[in-house]
Amino acid sequence: MNEQFLVPRRRRRIRPYLDLTAMIDTVFNLLIFFAVASTFVGAQSGLPLRLPSAKSAQPVPARVVLTLLPGQPVQVDGKPVADDEIGSAVSAATGGNRDSQIVLMADRDVPYSQLVGALDEVRLANYHRIALAAAREGGGPSAQPRH
Repeated sequence: MNEQFLVPRRRRRIRPYLDLTAMIDTVFNLLIFFAVASTFVGAQSGLPLRLPSAKSAQPVPARVVLTLLPGQPVQVDGKPVADDEIGSAVSAATGGNRDSQIVLMADRDVPYSQLVGALDEVRLANYHRIALAAAREGGGPSAQPRH
């Protein structure tokens, strides 16, 4: 008798495969988004100011910011300027628009005479919408500045 061994055919196993390309692309897009978005969250002025607090402090929309720190020159939108050039620097920052909001952010330790001098220069440049920045009262020493 002719005996033949029948060898069963092997079935091809289908290996599971998961394409991760789309998921990796999405993760990288989210990573880039949050990295860029986080740079805008804490970008107030970049200077370590300790603002005085006020109960009536309110946010101000589009504005030009004058920053006063003790022992440093006045900064108009982050650019240092001499005391006698504050008016022209504010005019350049506003494009000559006299209705622009000007916000003075003065550290607690800035001498009152320096604050009045900067305020006077802004007023001499015919800007009358001037606000003093303050932190919301009750926020403690690490309160975010409100304008």
